[in-house]
Amino acid sequence: MVRWLLPLASCVTLAACGGLGVGSEGPPTPNQTRAQATARYAQLLRSGTPALQIAVEKDQTATIALREVIRDGVESFVSSDGVVLKTRRGLLVGTAGLGADMAGSDVSQSLALVARRSSGTAERFHTFLNGENEAVTRSYVCVVALRGRRSIQVGTRAGALTQVATTLVEEDCRSLDQSFTNLYWLSAGSGEVLQSRQWAGDLTGPLVMRRVIE
Repeated sequence: MVRWLLPLASCVTLAACGGLGVGSEGPPTPNQTRAQATARYAQLLRSGTPALQIAVEKDQTATIALREVIRDGVESFVSSDGVVLKTRRGLLVGTAGLGADMAGSDVSQSLALVARRSSGTAERFHTFLNGENEAVTRSYVCVVALRGRRSIQVGTRAGALTQVATTLVEEDCRSLDQSFTNLYWLSAGSGEVLQSRQWAGDLTGPLVMRRVIE
């Protein structure tokens, strides 16, 4: 068990994701896939890489995801069973291994407002994989608003809780047939997203993510 895994108000169950084998070996078994993900996770854990507490509200179990790589400003976090979450400065832009995954996103307009802690209107785009594994892109109009100062507790690697001052930013998004609300708790000092509740699609629903700090 990860020593600094602390309970969230909501929790998550994350399913293992598969992959293709090499040459004529055929695809790996679920146990092989899980073992590979667990070994990689153990390496990241030993390296002290940044970590996120992750929760899927509807599933009510929790896990830790560790940062595996940063590429073009996008951080990729992986759980011990191989689920991947991608974020850009704290905003969710992709998932893998959850089902009906978010294959990509353009959240640049929302990010600009959230990072400045400014109110305004933004358009965002999400591409999801449907039941036929086809990419479908949807657009949303979002209203970003400040909700004031909030004091929250975040976990540390030592297994403690510490109180931090934040500014809460709300993002209310709608399309013709979908709607969701994202919440971001930004550090009062650095402006980093320390905690968030973000929609990951109709199948997964909202994810709760919280930074583990030093």
